[in-house]
Amino acid sequence: ADAHVIETGRPAEPARRAILGGITATVGAWSFPGVAEEDASFASAAAAPPRGAILITGANSGVGLSAAKQLAARGETVVLACRTPRKGEEARRAILEKVPDASDRLVVLADAGLEMTDLRLVSDYCKAFLDSGIPLDTLVLNAGIMAVPLGRTAQGHEMHFGVNHLAHFLVQDSLRGAMLERARERGAAGRVVACSSIANMLPGALRLDDLDWRAREAAGQYEKWAAYAASKAQNVLLTDEIARRENPEALVANAFHPGIVTTNLVRYILPELTAENRDPEAERRTPQGRAMSRMGIRDADEGAKTHVWLATAPEAGAASGKFYVDPGLEYPRGATREQLVAAQDWFLVSENDPLAKQLHLPDKFFEWRTPANAKKLWTRSREMTEAFGAR
Repeated sequence: ADAHVIETGRPAEPARRAILGGITATVGAWSFPGVAEEDASFASAAAAPPRGAILITGANSGVGLSAAKQLAARGETVVLACRTPRKGEEARRAILEKVPDASDRLVVLADAGLEMTDLRLVSDYCKAFLDSGIPLDTLVLNAGIMAVPLGRTAQGHEMHFGVNHLAHFLVQDSLRGAMLERARERGAAGRVVACSSIANMLPGALRLDDLDWRAREAAGQYEKWAAYAASKAQNVLLTDEIARRENPEALVANAFHPGIVTTNLVRYILPELTAENRDPEAERRTPQGRAMSRMGIRDADEGAKTHVWLATAPEAGAASGKFYVDPGLEYPRGATREQLVAAQDWFLVSENDPLAKQLHLPDKFFEWRTPANAKKLWTRSREMTEAFGAR
């Protein structure tokens, strides 16, 4: 078997999960957790716990693939959590074309895929990951769909809510305990990073009394962009609630807007540059690419920079419950007009814009972002996923 493929057979003893995570000293050792040399590994771990992995959902395309590539290039170990193992392997090969020395740092579970439209399969993936013994330092909740027609998951949830939020809620709920154990072992906080969107500001999109859009569907009021916006608000509320619940010395959680990224537009604007085979430098040399850059539209590599910053930067590990529009640039608080323009987020309202204070902007766009809403969403999400928990 290849070293990067993890067999996920269930261990004989439940405690083996903690043992595997605690005694592994190298990537090679936990690439084959069942055959690790436990004596040598234990001695190494006692001196200095090994660096753990960064798990990225939806790592086979778009900004998720770019983030995985950039993290691997920085020497990080990345678990490619994709809908099927085949898609994970395809992503791994694509990354190795750009980062050929990352072979032992790109991990795909051999017999489990993270299918976000079915909570049973999400649970199966989380169980397989826990059984692998891979020590998890950072969880990047990146997978998502955008503005698809009305559809429902295997459990009957509205598709944006089910995929973008509820499946990710189950992932973090299943893996958070292992992350907290890992944080105690190494004396450093784990990280949960959620890819949201500035579309979360769409007024009236989020309704906690109609998370699955049943009432609005019955009234003929389903709107795919509003459903997408609501799910992106839910991403922020999720990390806000994790930040409220967890000690920041053990676990931090933050959400972010990756920018207006061409992963969905590029097939129409620059058809020669597909999302899976991007050449950002070549794109920027085209008239269309330069125009898009001036408009604040980013390529996939640029869109992934906040993924990477939140997953790796020391200062990002000291913050929790924040929403960023660029590395280190929190929104709506703390972002000046000059900073937004420099980050190509010029279209956003800042507190020092004319009339901003009189119109209560941009805070008015975030009226949904309250501790009460975050807590209520958490409670409802736990109720909807309780039967599938992998904890």
